[in-house]
Amino acid sequence: MDEHQLLALKPELDRFLDRFAPLFGRDENQVHARRFVQGLLHGGERRSIENIAQATSGGPVRSLQAFISTGAWSDGAILRQMRGAVLELLADDDAAWNAAETGFPKKGTKSVGVRRQYSGTLGRTDNCQVAVFADYCSAKGHTFLDRRLFLPEEWAGDGERREEAGVPAGVIFRTKPELALAMAADAVAEGVPFRWVGGDGVYGDSPTFVQGVRQLGKRYVLDSSADARVWTGEPRVIPPEERPRPRRGRPCTQPLVVGEAKRVDEVVAALPATAWRRLTVAEGSQGPRVYEYAELWAWFSEGGLPGPRERLLVRRSLGQEPELKYHRSHAPAEVPLSKLAQVRATRWTIEEDIQSAKGECGLDEYETRGWVGWHHHTALSMLALAFLVLQRVRLGGKSVADERAGGACPVDSPAGGVGVGRRRDPAVVGVAPRAEPAGRRQPPQAAARRAAPARREK
Repeated sequence: MDEHQLLALKPELDRFLDRFAPLFGRDENQVHARRFVQGLLHGGERRSIENIAQATSGGPVRSLQAFISTGAWSDGAILRQMRGAVLELLADDDAAWNAAETGFPKKGTKSVGVRRQYSGTLGRTDNCQVAVFADYCSAKGHTFLDRRLFLPEEWAGDGERREEAGVPAGVIFRTKPELALAMAADAVAEGVPFRWVGGDGVYGDSPTFVQGVRQLGKRYVLDSSADARVWTGEPRVIPPEERPRPRRGRPCTQPLVVGEAKRVDEVVAALPATAWRRLTVAEGSQGPRVYEYAELWAWFSEGGLPGPRERLLVRRSLGQEPELKYHRSHAPAEVPLSKLAQVRATRWTIEEDIQSAKGECGLDEYETRGWVGWHHHTALSMLALAFLVLQRVRLGGKSVADERAGGACPVDSPAGGVGVGRRRDPAVVGVAPRAEPAGRRQPPQAAARRAAPARREK
């Protein structure tokens, strides 16, 4: 965000932060919080503590560093308050809750949770931290709700590294699907209104995650890998006590599944041409995004045993060499395929939120290595993003439906949405001027659609 845009939004930002100020405790911390969020939005070559202090009228660098790295304030309390503010404008019983992970490239071995691991951000295995994020998407807008830092097993079991990085004693190893499920459960416990859960194959292929979502009473539309196993006819499961006792050895302790499970891609390859239906799943800036969809009932293998009957969905791109994407949903039969395609189309929102938070709000530009510092920085970055999103909604920005996922429908059906608006306070409060480096990367496309015009980047 450039100097003019930030000056124009400063009164609204101050009012937004007023509701969070008491959560930071003493007056000095409240001042630091305001400076830091303002500095994250200000941008620049890199939003380091020193640069943020410079951009916000010369705030004290060391005390600002301590505020982030070791400050005695609760990032959890800030995010709970943030969720309340978000839901005041975005709440919708038919909303989608989406999970996705992102990587933070790092050097060395000291940053909490760092190791060589796969990062979708980099598209390869490299030295990085990984975190799982959750966003909220309704027809009114979308933004982050929560996040969890992934702590690899070797970190969880290394007392010396844990102590040095300040990892709390109660934190144990959890897989990414387990972290995502914990966030979904917390959202349900807080009364966050949503009906749908989305995620890629990391979550769709996880029995723990899909079973947990079902137990939470939510519907999912999750990606599935091509080699996931399914039964297309209801398999018979023989309990261990009913299996014939072997002549030798111990009695059977595992159930027996009667019926052959096949790979998802093998099942889809056998579908007739009449199984496919063309749908417009999104309204993009370059025109409608049209795919062909097919569906059938199937029983997914969950740890070798069949789960409940659900819908295997297949999305096929147009063209002579189409790309196939596989999804699964346990939504009942009365929910039309077009609705499930629409829900799947909301997956782009969390990818955009990750890009926007990194490009506009400095999500990945922290310098701290410890557990507390990482959680403090990311909480304030998420707070900055929430401000931009809510400001855009208040100013009457386009809804999610207008932008892209305006409702999946047959290609000849219309799609659209509505927005709300409010005029911006014209008052201006000064901040320290700062030159924009010539080689700075461009922020993502979301800024131009939010509170003020800005440059774009993926």
